[in-house]
Amino acid sequence: MIPPRGYGGAMRAIHWTTLSLLISLYTLAWSIDGAGSRDEAAWLIMMHRSFGLTVMVLTLFRLGLRQVTRVPPLPADVPLMQRVAARVVVIVLYLLLFLQPILGLLASQAHGDRIDVFGVFVLPLFMATNRVLSKQLFALHGTAAVLLLALIAMHASAALYHQFVRRDDVLRGMLPRFRRQSGQKDVAEA
Repeated sequence: MIPPRGYGGAMRAIHWTTLSLLISLYTLAWSIDGAGSRDEAAWLIMMHRSFGLTVMVLTLFRLGLRQVTRVPPLPADVPLMQRVAARVVVIVLYLLLFLQPILGLLASQAHGDRIDVFGVFVLPLFMATNRVLSKQLFALHGTAAVLLLALIAMHASAALYHQFVRRDDVLRGMLPRFRRQSGQKDVAEA
């Protein structure tokens, strides 16, 4: 069986959608303190929470999809320690993409906040208000956010290393495929 040269369209779409959501999440989080009004802050918080829950659901879907699709292997000449590092980073990224929204949800619930999801529905409260626990959970949420950002930087740096130093097809395997006119090959595959 020949290993795939790149990720399938669904995995690529989820990858880039997740990145877009993460950029939005960090932007929203960094904007809350500078909000011009309470209403604006409340909207920023609601969108941050909503995007966070979306990332969590998307991550679960992505993990399920990884179980039924083939993942392209790293080039055979990648050293063992780089393979191990790549695997560890990917596992921790997935863990944080799931854990980070859970920490935010639990911290908000412990604070006694209603979780309004995109203004469409409100999650039921499932835990009692505990401001001390909330503060601790928000601190973990903040620490995990910094760690996630560092891992994303490492992941992106590794992709750029593969593209510009090793000059292999690792990055190309996750880039969106753009079609030319009908009948021509994908630009990413050319």
